[in-house]
Amino acid sequence: MDETLETLEILIETVELDNGQTLTIEDRSKKIGEDAYQVAVEARIAVAVEAALFPAGALGEISMDDLRKKVGDPVVFEYRTERNFIMAPDKADVVKSLVDTFKASLLPYLSKPDFPAKFVLKEYRKM
Repeated sequence: MDETLETLEILIETVELDNGQTLTIEDRSKKIGEDAYQVAVEARIAVAVEAALFPAGALGEISMDDLRKKVGDPVVFEYRTERNFIMAPDKADVVKSLVDTFKASLLPYLSKPDFPAKFVLKEYRKM
């Protein structure tokens, strides 16, 4: 296997959110040269499709069975950010910077009590 195409999958952090969801943050960097990387950080939340997510009346005419058939169960939120041509000595600092920026900007939103239900319904409407 060509080492320059090897993708790393290293768990950086698991965060238990205030809304009961679990966020995982992984280093998905790829070595693209002797001393260079495509640095990638991926955040994921697997939202289980459960009736308890939705306030009374939030689903309207949508049944739980129909919801699960269209969006699957769980519905996975993914966010990925990348930086290209990062030299090996700088990789750890770039990964940390990407994680810190993600946590500062999106963690408050992802932690909101209504995020899981709104995300699942948004995915349903896309279908």
